[in-house]
Amino acid sequence: MSSRRTVIGCVAGLLVLHAALGVDTARRLTVTHDEYWHLPAGFLAWKTGRFDFDPLNPPLTRLWATWPLLFTHATCDSGNIPAGDLFALGRQFLMDNLGNYEFYLGLARSMNVAWSVLTGLLLALWSREFFNDKTACLTAALWAFCPTALANAPLVTPDAGGCCLFIATLYAAWRFARRPDVRTAGLAGLLLGLAQLAKFTNLLLIPLVIVVWWLAREPTRTDPPIPWRRRLGPWLAIGAISLLVLNLGYLFQGTFTRWNAYQFQSRSMQDLTKWAGSLTQAPLPLPREYLIGLDRQRAIMESQHPVYLDGKWGLDGFPDYYPRAMEYKLPHAVQMLGLLAVVFLVLPGREPRLLRLQSLILVPPAFVIVVASTIGMQLGIRYVLPALPPLYLFAGQTARWFDWQRSRLRALLVGVLALALPLSVRYHPHHLAYFNELAGGPIGGRMHLLDSNLDWGQDLRELKRYLDEQKIDDVGLAYFGMYPPSKLGIRYHVPPREPAPGWYAVSANFLYGRPHTIFGPDDTFRPADFGEFAWLRLFPPVARIGCSIDVFHVTDDDLRALQRQIGP
Repeated sequence: MSSRRTVIGCVAGLLVLHAALGVDTARRLTVTHDEYWHLPAGFLAWKTGRFDFDPLNPPLTRLWATWPLLFTHATCDSGNIPAGDLFALGRQFLMDNLGNYEFYLGLARSMNVAWSVLTGLLLALWSREFFNDKTACLTAALWAFCPTALANAPLVTPDAGGCCLFIATLYAAWRFARRPDVRTAGLAGLLLGLAQLAKFTNLLLIPLVIVVWWLAREPTRTDPPIPWRRRLGPWLAIGAISLLVLNLGYLFQGTFTRWNAYQFQSRSMQDLTKWAGSLTQAPLPLPREYLIGLDRQRAIMESQHPVYLDGKWGLDGFPDYYPRAMEYKLPHAVQMLGLLAVVFLVLPGREPRLLRLQSLILVPPAFVIVVASTIGMQLGIRYVLPALPPLYLFAGQTARWFDWQRSRLRALLVGVLALALPLSVRYHPHHLAYFNELAGGPIGGRMHLLDSNLDWGQDLRELKRYLDEQKIDDVGLAYFGMYPPSKLGIRYHVPPREPAPGWYAVSANFLYGRPHTIFGPDDTFRPADFGEFAWLRLFPPVARIGCSIDVFHVTDDDLRALQRQIGP
């Protein structure tokens, strides 16, 4: 009982701290790029029962985040929103709730933190069942202090919820393999269906559930053979329950629409339709908006996107993007614990290697990373967020060797690295911009990665405070985000394309050449060309706002010095 209470207290304390950091981050950051439309899309789904405002993502996590807004004065006039116009969707909600916007955003964000806390709890439970009490505590600590988890937990996006349901479904599949009965099959089917309602990435769970089941089975020679009909029954139940849950999430809207009634835009869906032939006459047991959203998501993934890695830009992605992202974004203590786990398994001492179990842990993250690496749209480590919990489960098992009596060296190494884990939250609340020391920290990290790894529009309010403190009345602002700067009372103009004197504030994405759209002072968008504001990198910044916005004060003397340096 003493040991059990200690474990419960340790895990609970770590997850309470994780939640506190997440909620504090939620209240301090400006609305990020994709949150701008995720928030009203979830709210309007409750109000109207429609899921077509933003079909690019399934609705579950947005519904969870926004249900408290139903008990507030939040409103949104959906009649003024053109179909599929995400900017108009976000702007309408902002203008309808301008006075309380930050409160509503913070409320929804705080709800989203619960997904991350639940992920940490599941990891601790699974680690304890796999290994022992010590590994449960260490695995919970790995997640509790993970900057990537803390960066995505307080955002109204599907990443934290999708990750939670990914690991929960794998856990349920493992339990089903250990005890294949109606109860465990029902739980696996329920969670598989909920996972599909959270994020399209969780389609990868369909083959992974089968792989986990196969790896987790431990039949003995004395076990009687099971007829194939009895084996097939639970799997049919899992499929049926998951399909039912998916349709319930969309209120059965458009379920059983004929296949040939869809006008798919993506090459993959068009190719699948051609391959199906006469089967396209059949009705599909899937919600209409789910299929439309999946098709549009695939079309976006198939198109070219500017991707930045190690100072280079590419339009088709990089095969080593996500391994590099983990190299730069994971704390060194985490990396070292993962390396120690490999070393300890090679030289296990008195502990069993459990190689089949190691395969069960490592196959899902490897599959996620390999599949993600084949897609050219590589805009952040968040795309492989579901790979992190199993990797932490693997690294957390090093606590099996934390035994001072058996090996003081191994115990010392694990203990020191465990104590170093809290250092990764020292940049709070700027977890989104976290990079480890060898990557250069949050400032040097921009030499390696951009986009949602660093700059997602989260520091606009910090910039407003800085401008007020410095009494800067007008600034050349190139802001990478969706929130109109004028709504915060920032007086600004778009920086010129050529060097000129003045005060400038430029997001890191634009400084390093990211083409995108940019707000003008009249609240209209215009395209920002590749490298349009990169000339400001010729001057040292006078301030850095929250790691993602650099402030410059360019004088006539600076321009003359630059001219002398580069020559006529």
